[in-house]
Amino acid sequence: MNAPPRLLLALLLLAAPAAARANSLPPSFQALAARVMPAVVSIAAMAPAPAKSGQKNHDGTNNNDDSTATPAAGTVLPPPKTIESLGSGFVFSPAGYILTNNHVVKDADTVMVTFPDGTVYPAHIAGRDVAADLAVLKISAGHKLPYVRFGDSEKLRVGDWVLAIGNPFGLAGTSTAGIVSALHRQIGDTKYDDFIQTDAAINRGNSGGPLFNMAGQVIGVNSAIYAPNGTSDGVGFAIPAAMAKPVAEALAHDGIMRRGWLGLSTEDVTPDMARLFHTPAQAGALIGAVSPQGPSAKLLRPGDVVLSLAGRKIANPRALTIRTAEIPAGQRVKLVFWRHGARHDIRIDIAPPPAALDETMRAKEQAGPPPVLLPAVGLSLDAKPTPEGVRVLSVTGVAAKAGITAGDVIGQVNGEIVANAPALQAKLAALAKSKAPAAVLLVQGATSMGVNPGPRWVPLPLTPPAPKPQPQLPARSKH
Repeated sequence: MNAPPRLLLALLLLAAPAAARANSLPPSFQALAARVMPAVVSIAAMAPAPAKSGQKNHDGTNNNDDSTATPAAGTVLPPPKTIESLGSGFVFSPAGYILTNNHVVKDADTVMVTFPDGTVYPAHIAGRDVAADLAVLKISAGHKLPYVRFGDSEKLRVGDWVLAIGNPFGLAGTSTAGIVSALHRQIGDTKYDDFIQTDAAINRGNSGGPLFNMAGQVIGVNSAIYAPNGTSDGVGFAIPAAMAKPVAEALAHDGIMRRGWLGLSTEDVTPDMARLFHTPAQAGALIGAVSPQGPSAKLLRPGDVVLSLAGRKIANPRALTIRTAEIPAGQRVKLVFWRHGARHDIRIDIAPPPAALDETMRAKEQAGPPPVLLPAVGLSLDAKPTPEGVRVLSVTGVAAKAGITAGDVIGQVNGEIVANAPALQAKLAALAKSKAPAAVLLVQGATSMGVNPGPRWVPLPLTPPAPKPQPQLPARSKH
């Protein structure tokens, strides 16, 4: 018998919320964990413990130099002390190459790898990359090993589901799930911090283990936690696959990661710079200087804005530094930049950095003609030009407020090179005559204590601010 229409409608209304709740539940990770687990390993690294001066030995003597002391006849000596570090890793090549964190195997003289089925192999360190805190181990199993592939961490978005597998507290094969909490985190851990933040539980022993996406691809290497209480607080960090994959491959093949270098000094694109250089947005890395010995020489110049490198968008100067560090030296890649209101594409060779970069290029201070004075903006300029531009001798007023300091060198005004002080003076005078509100100077900071701060773009106001209107007092009535 058919249900009355009103009853059928009521049943549908009751079923709808239940269906919505079912669709909102998180997915099951059972199939994913079963598929990738065989390639995740536990790592035990043993390193000799340093002897502590003054520490008592088992026989009650001082441990000042027991490594060279000759024991008395019949003395029973304890075994050498070692420090064991427990961590995680994963097989990324069936030939037996395993990726982990460098800090897991730091100073180790013995490394043992245990697979989920209980099989244990001795491993040797094939290569380290201290700058990225990564290391590759090699084992000889005599057969192909289960392995996992890297994914594209650039496709991650905040809120995506992720699965972490590792060896926390020695509990091998532990799986935890969560979401991507944030991207591009800098925590001061490595030179190339660009971490994925996740709330998947990560604890001591998870270091070096994989962070998977829902396709079973490694999109991160679990490396650090924020743990004010010593355990997981739902804030874990993973090295993205964009960095880990090229490092893993380089260490496996060559034993070393030879990073590339562009020979550029860059800075953020501010609103003033975006207007000056007619960029489509405030994204990218604004070039302040190009090394004449670098791969970018004759291809790029100050004022260009790098928009992408090797297919990855560049949001800011740090993104360019990270992306360059992800590319091994020797590769030829595509670079997209903005110049004079137009987009340009070039192919550029990622070269190894020179053995020593001379960052102290200072012109010798010698007596010369009197300085060129620009009182309207508060600048005193050296009349003798340097190879980089015009040296600032003293600063007051408007220039001082803009951030220019004595010893700085001005190389460009509004994107045009100025070779000497008179040329700079004439350029500023012409801009002031045209009622331009400001001139944008390319300023090279003065080297101090051997440190060169690099070039920067400085807006210099040319039009004095209008005086504030004075409040008019009411006229007094005469009595």
